Order: sequence, then C-alpha cells, then structure tokens
Amino acid sequence: MSLCSRSGTRDPQAMRQWSGLLSPWVLNSRTESETAMQPTRFEERQASRLLGIQRRLDPQATDWEALWREEYAPRLPEIRSCTTGKTCLGAYIAGGSDGLLEFVAGRPAREGIEAPPGLIVRELPAATYAVFECTMADIGATWHAIYGDWLPSSDYLADATKACIEEFAPGCHEGTVPVRIFVPVMRRTQAQ
Repeated sequence: MSLCSRSGTRDPQAMRQWSGLLSPWVLNSRTESETAMQPTRFEERQASRLLGIQRRLDPQATDWEALWREEYAPRLPEIRSCTTGKTCLGAYIAGGSDGLLEFVAGRPAREGIEAPPGLIVRELPAATYAVFECTMADIGATWHAIYGDWLPSSDYLADATKACIEEFAPGCHEGTVPVRIFVPVMRRTQAQ
C-alpha cells in the first residue's frame, strides 16, 4: 500500500501530494511543533492480515466519522469474533491511477480465519515503519508534518508499495493513549 504515490512511484513530489489525502483531519496550517516532528521509533512489522470493511474512496471527499460509525461499528461484533486484540487499524493502500485509495478499517485477523460475507481479509506485507504519535485531534496536522516536513528532510523515502496505518488503541478517543501513525519507509540509498 502506498498512500504516498498515486502512480506507485517513489517520487517525493507525488508523495507530498498524497499527504493531504490520507486522513480526514488534514489541516491547512502548521505549527512550529509540527516542523520539528520526529518519529518516536522505527519498527519492523511482520506480514499480517487485517479483517474488516474495505472501501475504495477519495480521502478528501469521505465522511470519516460516518464511515466508522455507520459502516464499521455495525459490523464490529462479527469483526471481534474473527480478530485478536482490541486495537482498531485504518490501512491506506494505493489504489491505482484514478486518484482513489483502498481503505481498510479493521482489526488483526486470527490465524486461518475466513472473512464473513461483506467483510474482507487484507494481507499487509512486512515493512519497516517510521512510527509517529499524536492525539485524535492532531491526526491531520501530523500527516502534514510527516510528509511536508520530516520526510523530505530525512534520510528516508516512503515505501509506496506498502500500507500506511493508523492505529487506534483503547483510550485514544479519550486522550489517555496516543494514536499511532505507521509510515512505511526505506533509506534513500535503498531506492537508488
């Protein structure tokens, strides 16, 4: 998956174009703290399976609150019965040249489980991720800071072949735990 590039390339200009499309809360202004943003860590994630709902969408035109409330929440009992843990994930996957993304809202699938009708199991390949933390209110500003400030000045490029992930652990809506944003990366030297 790559939120990073409409065409699947690793072009930094194209990646910056996508930065505003990945999250519903993108803000038009930046604060000084966003400019100084750094990942909290880098993490190697194993390949995994995500079970949930999948939609092909234009992130700028999507009513995200309605998607989670009206499409995901009614299916949550079925999703829970087939998944592990209590953490919800939103995965953004490049959708091709039409400007749309594949978005999967779900939870990690239990081993060997098949998706109930109307749900999907999506394979997420192993990747190296830069991990950022923020509050629910700052998700859009954080995406802007990642793609507008941190990534262009870092030693990394977004890996456009992998999924970007938002992780919503219990307590994130109340502000007691952070939302985590996982951006798949590779060293600039690897891309050459």
